[in-house]
Amino acid sequence: MISFPAELVLQILSLVPIRTLNSLRLVCHQLKNIIQAQEASIYRNAAILHGWMEGILPATCLDSPELAWATTIEASSAQQHRAQFKGSLNVTDLATGETLWALDKKLDYVRRFAHCEYGEGFVVFDRMDGSKEVWRLASEYDTSPLPALSLPDSRQLDAYARSCVLYPASRVRFRPWLLLHMPIHTRAYRFVYPSLLVSGTDEAFIFDIPTGARVQVIDDLQDVNPHGDAMDDINYVDLDVRHVFVCCESVLKVFSRETGRCVLEIASDQVHYGDQQFRLVDMPSSDAIAQSELVRCSTRKEVDTTVPAERQFDQFVAAHVSPCGSHMALLLSCSRLIVVPDFQRIISGETTLRATALDIQLGSMRFQSIYLAYEHGRIAVATASGVFIVHFTLGPDGSHGSDITVHRVLRMARRVDLQYISCLQMTDTGLFVNCDPSADPDRDSIAFNQELGLGSAGIVHTLENGDRIVVAATASAIAATSTIYDLNVVPV
Repeated sequence: MISFPAELVLQILSLVPIRTLNSLRLVCHQLKNIIQAQEASIYRNAAILHGWMEGILPATCLDSPELAWATTIEASSAQQHRAQFKGSLNVTDLATGETLWALDKKLDYVRRFAHCEYGEGFVVFDRMDGSKEVWRLASEYDTSPLPALSLPDSRQLDAYARSCVLYPASRVRFRPWLLLHMPIHTRAYRFVYPSLLVSGTDEAFIFDIPTGARVQVIDDLQDVNPHGDAMDDINYVDLDVRHVFVCCESVLKVFSRETGRCVLEIASDQVHYGDQQFRLVDMPSSDAIAQSELVRCSTRKEVDTTVPAERQFDQFVAAHVSPCGSHMALLLSCSRLIVVPDFQRIISGETTLRATALDIQLGSMRFQSIYLAYEHGRIAVATASGVFIVHFTLGPDGSHGSDITVHRVLRMARRVDLQYISCLQMTDTGLFVNCDPSADPDRDSIAFNQELGLGSAGIVHTLENGDRIVVAATASAIAATSTIYDLNVVPV
């Protein structure tokens, strides 16, 4: 096979079972060189073919050593396995802890607490002035047409040159691709290949990352307040091929990418978002899944179709659309998750939010919601009382026949650490969480069960007209130092 043309060899290797690739590297020196030189393309194509992932880096299979390399970004001193870095972009081998490539740490190149997005070989992170840097996997860079717009500046090129000196023989490295300057002050952004969505207070922009072109502007993200009050903060944004999702404190808005118009609004003042309501109940700490970090949570389901006269004012923390584009997950401030299956049916008028939504209380309302992720058919939620994995199934018509399964990460239960979570990422078999694991998970599970009964006393304030205001306890600021762990999570 070595004598075949290079293109044919690469095609053959893409059809080889993933775990066999590692064996080939060990038994043949020439194959090892070929695989190392084209590692990104070979592993990604093989992973897609065999159903391991959908067009993303091999790092998504955390329990597979030959697939274990990932991109991490932090803006303060941190530890990713055994690798230390500061103000840098690191590519680390999760199997060995080896730093495969990084920007020069002495430059302190990346701003403190920068937000990072990754997909299809592109890394996006922000600068202090709000502009967005885009770097691309070098193996993809060399075989792609270069962008004609928003080219990298000298600062990016200098940083890249220094990284080449530090890692001259690295098989995994990134090159500067774009520098996107924003026309207004922006806050939230989300990258779903090939589109980067960047949002200001009342205006959002969509960029095509392969070309650097700005392809769409969405105006009027928020309604003009007749009283002249300040507009909401935008806490989160997301997008798919058909819609843009803007998560304000008081309302979730869904915009059509075809027309630019708002097609769905969900206010954060509902007592019940769905007729189907779920709550966690006491559970034994020993009910853990073998060879997993998860413990099954017991849930109680109620169906309540009454329409309360009063309102309950809460705040949306985050919103995500499922990778398939069919379902939404909304996170409210007091450990409350709202799952909206087949939301397109609400937009088309076939059903209502109350008939379809799953209203899930993840522990006591006393504890603030912190982070939300939605990947691989599962929803991950971090709150000040725990880290949860939620999976839902739908009945024949999706109304009153749905059910959920909730698991808690057993060793992530110490509030002193949970409040410092600044990022939660989920793959098909694992989680990335910057939170120390508990030294005594059984004790923390007992405390968690006790806290389930704390209810809402002290955080729900009733107004004279019967309306209620929910005020969750404020979590502490992001920790200056954190530890990033990858946890094996058996699929549920």
